[in-house]
Amino acid sequence: MTTTSSRRRPSRTVEGSDPLSEHNVDLIRSAFDAYTRGDIDAVLALCAEDILIAQAPEVIATGVPPEQHGRDGVLEALDLWPNQWDDFQIEIERIVADPGDHVVVATLQRGRGRQSGVEVEAEFFFTFAVRDARIAEWRIFADEGEAVAATRSRG
Repeated sequence: MTTTSSRRRPSRTVEGSDPLSEHNVDLIRSAFDAYTRGDIDAVLALCAEDILIAQAPEVIATGVPPEQHGRDGVLEALDLWPNQWDDFQIEIERIVADPGDHVVVATLQRGRGRQSGVEVEAEFFFTFAVRDARIAEWRIFADEGEAVAATRSRG
């Protein structure tokens, strides 16, 4: 069985703490909270109809398609990674909002390989672009520097 938790550490960094940045952080936190509750309909409601999900190269190397599109793509992305694990957990370590439309989330993910039985713990970083109060892009990185650079280049 795959279980998901989203324990939060108290640290939260908001650069350029403007109301739009705060709203974007709240939107992303709501999406993680809905996912943790297993409320996938609530996650989908927070996503733009034409959302783009881009997988980390390290995940693509395991045979995962590099991109998913639209709300069906969200369902595919949510099914791809956690279902490879027993006792899957995701912990938000911190959320950083850039002024404008981007949010970076640092996570720690844990699980036991469903086929191998090997315990794994890894950091992953998510960048989100928000458009019209919906998640328009969701990109996944194994390297924090790459995640931050990606938001700067799209800025």
